[in-house]
Amino acid sequence: MNFDLITKRIAITTFVVSALVCGHALSADVVLREKVTPVKSVISLGDIADIQNVDKAEQQRLALMPLWVAPPVGEKRYVTTNQVREVLKSRGFDATDLKVYGAPRVAIGWDNQPRLEPTPPVAPQPEPSPVASNSMGFRVPPTTTLGPAPQPVKRDPMFLSGEQQDQLADQVREAIVRYLEDQSGKIGLVDVEFDLSRRHGELLSAQQSEILVSGGRSPWFGRQSLEISFVGEKGPLELPLSVTAYDLTPVLVAKRSLAKGQLISAADVAIESPPRDARVASNHTMVYSLEGALGHEAARAIREGDVVAAEMCLPPQMITRNEIVELVSASGGIIIRRQAKALTDARQGEITEVELPNSKERLVARVVGPGKLATMGSTLTTIRSRQPLPPAGYR
Repeated sequence: MNFDLITKRIAITTFVVSALVCGHALSADVVLREKVTPVKSVISLGDIADIQNVDKAEQQRLALMPLWVAPPVGEKRYVTTNQVREVLKSRGFDATDLKVYGAPRVAIGWDNQPRLEPTPPVAPQPEPSPVASNSMGFRVPPTTTLGPAPQPVKRDPMFLSGEQQDQLADQVREAIVRYLEDQSGKIGLVDVEFDLSRRHGELLSAQQSEILVSGGRSPWFGRQSLEISFVGEKGPLELPLSVTAYDLTPVLVAKRSLAKGQLISAADVAIESPPRDARVASNHTMVYSLEGALGHEAARAIREGDVVAAEMCLPPQMITRNEIVELVSASGGIIIRRQAKALTDARQGEITEVELPNSKERLVARVVGPGKLATMGSTLTTIRSRQPLPPAGYR
């Protein structure tokens, strides 16, 4: 084969690859809407924007991308164009991948519901004393003993009904969530549980100022000791409150049990808010996209409802010891392929040693596919990877 023919084939191959890469790099237009009413618990990109300038498959994939947890019924939050860009950036997209424009601010949620004002207790009305009349028709006091006069029922002036207590608890919850969102930076991704005592509710019913929250500690989730303060009838008050805070950032959750070594498929996991009773080791890395787990092996048994961390997902094994593999070297547009023997088991992306036949020469290579390795320094060893980050908050 002459040199001109080789040059011509390399040029054609380069042109085809460039065309494929350019076709994949076509950017999508994300046109934001002005107002969105949630219909499910997690807000996706397709809920807040129209996706244009891409094929149907890519449009559907982008539309299903989870962003935030929907605000509670009766609340409304806003996201700006910059906040949407930050979330998409944390998902692995840059400015050349997606163009975000349209409404400068998106309203997500429902109109605020009017709060019911506490109704004061109604004082009991005393019953009229029985009287009698004489033969002339005049009304006179009775001559018989009717017993002691009825005493009025004493009522606590601060008595609260169950509905009023719930309304006060909602006010406290709103103040605590807003405080923890500001401290953690996860706007719209915080929920709390606490028990508001009857005594605290009675003091709060006489509040004359906004409820302020202080205390707690980083990372601001789990068991927190907070203080709520406000101005009451007799001056400023500060009440301690024990709160359990939950991080609702959508992560990878197992939808059914997996055995150790089982390959993870799209039917096994989903991106959603973690269960409230989920426990994750502090040194584990959360997975925020399906691409971080699909096709990987379960490193241990995983139960339904467990949060799946990156440490639980092993890349699939591609090379076995003593297997005859293909060793590829690429540089300057020239690709060289030869056979070698794998010296160890290896998984996708791992670095291992291979031995060339006859010469016993050993080379270090990276696993790039089933039975295929690329020598270190080769352009084929550059694996494009985007490690997603937790989504930015929104208000």
